Amino acid sequence: MVNKKAIKLINNEEYEKANQLSFILFQKKNMKEFLEINNLLLEKNYIPALPLRGYYHLIEDAYHDNNDYGEKYFNKYLEERPDSTSIRFQKAIASSAKGNEEESKQIIDNLIENYHESPYSDELITCESKEKLCELKLIYTFEKESDENCLNYANKLLGEYPDSILAMLIKAKLLCKNNENQEALELVNKCLKKERVIEGVLIKGDIYINLNQHEKAIKCFDIGIKSLSGSKEYLSIEWYHKKALSLIQLQKYEEAMKCLNKTMDIILAIEIRADLNEEGIKLLKDCEKEKQELLNMGIADLKYSKHTINLSKLVYIFLALAILVNFLPVNGTVKLAANIIFLITAVASLAKQIYESRF
Repeated sequence: MVNKKAIKLINNEEYEKANQLSFILFQKKNMKEFLEINNLLLEKNYIPALPLRGYYHLIEDAYHDNNDYGEKYFNKYLEERPDSTSIRFQKAIASSAKGNEEESKQIIDNLIENYHESPYSDELITCESKEKLCELKLIYTFEKESDENCLNYANKLLGEYPDSILAMLIKAKLLCKNNENQEALELVNKCLKKERVIEGVLIKGDIYINLNQHEKAIKCFDIGIKSLSGSKEYLSIEWYHKKALSLIQLQKYEEAMKCLNKTMDIILAIEIRADLNEEGIKLLKDCEKEKQELLNMGIADLKYSKHTINLSKLVYIFLALAILVNFLPVNGTVKLAANIIFLITAVASLAKQIYESRF
């Protein structure tokens, strides 16, 4: 049933208050009631309700309105209010999500060059500042352009906004990549004093790897792993893998084997839900290679050696059993069962070898 208060407000044509109520429900994650009120406002052609619907499809809708990411709602709003900075900003994010990176970049560049606050007091989704626009452009530059261009823009941004956490982190990451470790470490420490950003802790771990200080690196990775437990564990793949590499450098091979197994478990869990991207496949191959190197050194893979028997060994066991049963005076059903078990085990072993050959 639609929220009674909202119905009363809409019947009294108090659309702005109804829209504010729907936004409160949105913030409380009550999407059912939010959508009910939003639909009623859209039926009344209340323009300020459009961006909220677009924002819902951008960040909350699992299917993103058939991967439109709310852009059609932002466009419809901008037809009426083309000078809205806030909603042009949201349109840029939606365009980027749809893969239209160049269009998104053009919108952001234009907004930065001609920045002004949105003139509409009834807009509930706001673009906080010019700084946020510049940070979005920095992300685009980091993802799509050269390291040199990105570093130059990060420096420019820090010149205008010296407390920008994002600019500090991206600059530190690039300095670490260039092995300029001391400056990178100073920048990360400055950032972490302002805000305990997990990405900053990971960059700090990378810097310690460059400095061959693996004990310190592992402490950083452990902080990251603990922060991403439960439903967000899939985000900790990189932490586990880097921890494994540092443990190998410290010759703590058994612990490294556990970390490699954990990394692979998370990756394979992702593969069950969705196809792995190239980066995930590459990391899985790297883990297989690193595990094999440890096995060649005589390090036991305790995860499997304690709890399972190698499939290839089972094939030989059941083959011997099938041969023995065929020579013994036993019931035909028993012989058939033994042969079937052997065949199933052999097929499973072959399938396992084919699967592992992918990596």
